[in-house]
Amino acid sequence: MQEEYVKKFNLLLPKLRRFAYGLSGSVMVAEDLVQEAFTRLLSADGGQERYAEQWLFRIVRNLYIDLIRKEDIRDRYHERAKEFSGGGNDGTTQIETLITLAHVRDLIKRLPDEQREVLLLVGVEGYSYREASEILELPIGTVTSRLARARNRLLSSYSECGSENEALADGGVK
Repeated sequence: MQEEYVKKFNLLLPKLRRFAYGLSGSVMVAEDLVQEAFTRLLSADGGQERYAEQWLFRIVRNLYIDLIRKEDIRDRYHERAKEFSGGGNDGTTQIETLITLAHVRDLIKRLPDEQREVLLLVGVEGYSYREASEILELPIGTVTSRLARARNRLLSSYSECGSENEALADGGVK
């Protein structure tokens, strides 16, 4: 029985590699995608799933989509970092940016642990909701709701601090 599965997967391997290469355009990325797909298949149920072929193609596709998302998030981060580092000639923009960044970090530290860890995994590290749920061993719905609460709390805290700073700048009292 085991030999049948090995033979089936050996025939499937070139198809998966071509598919992954067609998606990514890179032999190295394709190999990584296929390897991760097989790893997930084996960890799911020992590779004995009835529709393993369709499942593997779907996993390769989803892994590729996740990879693109991570690259997009990383690219956006690097673009913003370049904007901040090339700020005003007098350094005012750079100082304001550093102050804002420190303020946001402080607000993130104030979040409850369960909200902060989800926000950091998805919002900062670029993991998908599914990957974050696997890392934290939580249902994906729990990850989604914790992330929404974290974002709302962070936004309201940031807005409150902004209105306090405006009142102080106008000479008013909090």
